[in-house]
Amino acid sequence: MSKIDYAAAQKKLVEILGLKCPPVAVTLIRRAEDIPQGVAELDKPMFYCGMIKYAMLGNVFYAKEDKHSCRRGAAALGLVDMPRDELTGEFYLNKASCSSLRAAVRFIAELPSLEPRSIYATLLSPLEKTPLDPDVVIIETIGRRAFEVMHASIFDTGGRVESWMSAPRQLCSAATVRPYLDKLNITFACEFARMAAKALGSEYSDEGVIIGIPGEMLTSIVENLPRIGYVKKRLETSKA
Repeated sequence: MSKIDYAAAQKKLVEILGLKCPPVAVTLIRRAEDIPQGVAELDKPMFYCGMIKYAMLGNVFYAKEDKHSCRRGAAALGLVDMPRDELTGEFYLNKASCSSLRAAVRFIAELPSLEPRSIYATLLSPLEKTPLDPDVVIIETIGRRAFEVMHASIFDTGGRVESWMSAPRQLCSAATVRPYLDKLNITFACEFARMAAKALGSEYSDEGVIIGIPGEMLTSIVENLPRIGYVKKRLETSKA
């Protein structure tokens, strides 16, 4: 299989979708020896949802479990064991994210997570700078453009896309783990993600939606976007 030109893929996605931030390539590293030489370790602990925004700002880095300051996100990604108050739902009840422990437990039951300690580190970068074939590509865009990405994902197959969203863990579970398990997912930045971005002096847009794309789906989406009739017409009109 030929190597994908990720710089060209990023350029096309930014141009077609009018992205304000580059797509982020995410690779879930299972062994220390799989980290490419020359990639720096993140120098300070950060929420995973903050790491995504940090990569959107142009940074390339890997983060082991000690650099993941949100243990819930780290657990969802398979880096550590799930915290006890996450499993019981007490964390969300204490944060007034739900009205009862029953509701909190349902949050957890419906959110995908990887096997605890099956992942050694996360590696993130702008798509054009990725040193590895990404497991997941994450895009922040407006709803209309997210619809176009969804359409491109089923341009050749037809059918439909089912997206999962909830209140917590939307960048880790919904936008990363679910696509890692082979399902494109469209969701929103949760409140924890918005707080994490603000800590970096950045933000997730109030108008934006988040798309998690399985890495192996990237090429077909990039190729199909300009083939869609209304997208093609929009691009031709913008050049006129």
